[in-house]
Amino acid sequence: MTPQQDLDEDRQADLDRLVDGQLRAEHDGDVEAILASMAATVVHDLVGSADNPIHGLEAVRRRYQDLLAATVHERDVPLRRLYGQDHVLDEHVWSGRLTGRAFEIDGHGRWLSYRVLWLMEVRNGRIVRETVWHDLAAIRRQLR
Repeated sequence: MTPQQDLDEDRQADLDRLVDGQLRAEHDGDVEAILASMAATVVHDLVGSADNPIHGLEAVRRRYQDLLAATVHERDVPLRRLYGQDHVLDEHVWSGRLTGRAFEIDGHGRWLSYRVLWLMEVRNGRIVRETVWHDLAAIRRQLR
């Protein structure tokens, strides 16, 4: 991970805890833990999804329930993080199985590994906007 030089160490540590907590909750399939760090008015933008962006905790809950029901999240390999006072950009490689339908693709239990770019905007310790780019080209290549 590559820290920004102009960010205070405490702020960077707070952002790291937030991102790491989100990744752990996704890995564990814990929707309530995912939502716990989000603002009630959160905006969630899953780039490439037909119903973007969605607004509010209930809409985000449904999205994560659907996504987590269709996947088995095995591991994340961190690539880098870039920080700002009110945001963090995380890049990692997601690996696991697509057991159901996600990204408009049926996985049939097949294993995947692809890059994710994840931008979280944060105010008062809560995620107010989350924008996620899944490498859909890599996903489609692996599931042909």
